[in-house]
Amino acid sequence: MLTNADLAVLKETYRSSKAVVTNINHVLSKVYDEDLALDLNRQLAEYQRMEEKAAGVLNRNGVRPEKDNALEKARTWSSVQASTLLNTSTGHIADMMIQENAQGMTNMMKVLKHNGPVKGECDSIANELMDLEELNIQKLKSYL
Repeated sequence: MLTNADLAVLKETYRSSKAVVTNINHVLSKVYDEDLALDLNRQLAEYQRMEEKAAGVLNRNGVRPEKDNALEKARTWSSVQASTLLNTSTGHIADMMIQENAQGMTNMMKVLKHNGPVKGECDSIANELMDLEELNIQKLKSYL
């Protein structure tokens, strides 16, 4: 049985992973550096795996993950378009993705701090997501 803290962490993992998947999908068409495109595609696969992992635990516990929000997708698409309108440089796109990863880590830390300790699989998933985000930030810094 999931505690409220477990549920909050799983929902944040799912939401955050889904947001990054959407963002990477929007930004990939703007990437002209083959190495960055390859790294972003690898990150995309990892975030999809995290999204599926969180959704799986939620489903096993009778909780349905949030459905896609068309308005949020449109907002994200518009934001990417505006951010890359005049600058599609590798460094700029890497910086955008670094900010996205940093925001994800910050949000997860807030959820963990606000909801108290989580145990077992939920703790493992939260830490796995934050480790992934930290690793991605380090990798993306090489493109700045």
